[in-house]
Amino acid sequence: MIVKTILKAKARGPGVVTIAPDASIGDAAHALFRHRIGALVAVEDGGRIAGILSERDIVRGVAESGGVCLSHRVRDLMTTDVQICREGDTVDHLMQTMTSRRVRHLPVVDADQRLVGIVTIGDVVKSRLEHADLEVDNLRHYVVAAR
Repeated sequence: MIVKTILKAKARGPGVVTIAPDASIGDAAHALFRHRIGALVAVEDGGRIAGILSERDIVRGVAESGGVCLSHRVRDLMTTDVQICREGDTVDHLMQTMTSRRVRHLPVVDADQRLVGIVTIGDVVKSRLEHADLEVDNLRHYVVAAR
């Protein structure tokens, strides 16, 4: 299975919740809560990915500087070395990237580096489980037909 297929199957669609790098951490936390998601892609005015901010980043910020962290800017806590993927990448590639880089969210970009979606570890697990179920069903049908 490839990323493009995963994006089509997502219940919420391929859309990505984004935030400006100059938004406050408090605003970011509210957006995470409101949308029931674990990360926001920070984008510049031109649509270029500037970073990604996760719940973990906010927890780290609060641990380091307390409640004052909520008035800091997204750019102060976001990860700027953003791992991305492309619509043609395979689930195996995503699993390898997520495991080796210890990330749970991969923004998806097209050939022009435009943000077209986001894939989460939950999306990858769901995809793998569906694939495993399909293989079991195929084997079951094969065994029954061979009798």
